[in-house]
Amino acid sequence: MRSRTIVLLMLLLVLSIFGLPSAAAGTPTDAAGWYTLGSTLTNEGNYTEALQAYNQSLALDPGYAASWDGIADVLNRANRYTADPLATLNLALDASNRSLDLNASSATAWINHGQIFYNIGYYYQDQLHDKTTANMYYNEQLDSFEKAISVEPDNAEAWFNKAYALCGMGRCNEGVVAFQKVEQLDPNYPYLDVNLQDAENLAATETPFYIKYDVEIVLAALAIIGAALWYKAVSKKY
Repeated sequence: MRSRTIVLLMLLLVLSIFGLPSAAAGTPTDAAGWYTLGSTLTNEGNYTEALQAYNQSLALDPGYAASWDGIADVLNRANRYTADPLATLNLALDASNRSLDLNASSATAWINHGQIFYNIGYYYQDQLHDKTTANMYYNEQLDSFEKAISVEPDNAEAWFNKAYALCGMGRCNEGVVAFQKVEQLDPNYPYLDVNLQDAENLAATETPFYIKYDVEIVLAALAIIGAALWYKAVSKKY
C-alpha cells in the first residue's frame, strides 16, 4: 500500500512538471476551482489534463478529498489505456482510500470505490483467470455500494450499482429488488429498463431457495417436529 502511494505521488509530480496548466486570467485560483475543472475535463474524456487539474488542486490543499476521489476516478477510467492496467487500478484504489480517509461520508466516493473493486475483480477473472481473487474483489465492490447507500439511502446511482453487482455475482433475485428501488427513486435512470428486464430474465433461471436447500429444509423440519413430539410426550408424564 505504501509503495503504491509513493508511486502515485511520483505520478502527480511528473504531471506537475510536464504541462501543468499555469495560473493565468480565468484559470482557477483555489482547490475547489481546480477540482471543478478536473471534473469537467474528466467528463470530456481528457484524462491527462484532468489529472493535472486535480494535482493542482491538491498542491493548494492536500486534504481536498474530492480531488483525491477525482484522481481515483480518472485512473479507474483510463486503466485500459495504460501499459499495466492492474497497477493503474491499484493506484486508483490508493487514491480512493485516501479520499475516504479524509471524508467517509461521500456517497460518490464510495460508489467510485466499488467501481474500482469491480474493475480489479474483472481483471483477475478475465486476464489472470483467477476467479477466487476476483470474487474477493466483487464482494468488496458490493460492500462499497452498501456503504454508499448507508450514507445516502435515496441515491439512485448507488442502488443501480448495487443491483448490477448483485446480478454479476449470480444473485439476480436480489438484483431485481435493487433495480426496482432505482425505479422508485428515479424512473428515468439511464439504461434502467433494459437492465431491469435482463435481471428479471436471469432471476427466472435461478434455482429457488427451497429447491437449492431442500435437504437442509427437510432436516430442519424433521428436527422441529421431533422436538415438538418429544416435548408433548414429556408433558403428558407430568
